Amino acid sequence: MENRENPLEVTVLMSVYHESKEYLKQAMDSILNQTYHDFEFLIIDDGNNQDLVALVEEYQDSRIRLIHNEKNLGLEKSLNKGLGLAKGKYLVRMDADDIAYVDRIEKQVSFVKDNPQYAIVSGNVEIFDENGVYGTTKNAGEKTKYDLVKETPFVHPTMLIQKEALQTIGGYPSYHRCEDYAMAMEMYVQGYLGFVMKDILLKYRMNADGYQKKKYKNRVIEAKVRWDYFRKLHVKWYQYIFVLKPLMVGLIPKKLLKKIHEKRFG
Repeated sequence: MENRENPLEVTVLMSVYHESKEYLKQAMDSILNQTYHDFEFLIIDDGNNQDLVALVEEYQDSRIRLIHNEKNLGLEKSLNKGLGLAKGKYLVRMDADDIAYVDRIEKQVSFVKDNPQYAIVSGNVEIFDENGVYGTTKNAGEKTKYDLVKETPFVHPTMLIQKEALQTIGGYPSYHRCEDYAMAMEMYVQGYLGFVMKDILLKYRMNADGYQKKKYKNRVIEAKVRWDYFRKLHVKWYQYIFVLKPLMVGLIPKKLLKKIHEKRFG
């Protein structure tokens, strides 16, 4: 039973589908070996993948809570399920194929305690593939609604989110594969703010096949997110041109898109 006098501060929330066992192990190890220890590790099994379930069950760590979905729900519904089950004051997002820096949680918790006005605290990442690190994001500071126009300034698996704020907005909106962008937009519609720490918090895996997984229909959904939320946020009229950005990016050949990203973040 949770101690109400000393409530749990952090829930690390991860949804697992059909990731590689090797990738999942690296992700889990990077969380369980954090310098910050006061957390629960809430893992949602959304794929009924017995190999991955067996891997999670091999860990003898009382901080792990493994929850099984009866059927595949998708990421946003799994995260919302985790939101309802989380005991922590802060949700720390983690993906099953990334690698967190050892002091990632410690840095974020320290920052949000000193700056409780931020509902979202994110950070930078090293982007890597099977050949190693090929780029680093370079972002920092408080973000305004206008920072959300071109793209989300928050890398989803680096987010620390104040649970109460996420509950207030109703959790992740139902925009398939764009739930994090829509969630950030909704936070700003509701008057919440976000901040990107200058620190590199994790290694973000983006293999060549990762570019292949972004289907054009998901680009269309992203355009819809922009259209729906630009109106709610009352952005400047000329910024509506960015509604078209994901549709145009989706026409770029995947190999060329990877080279563009390598040049941008290299």
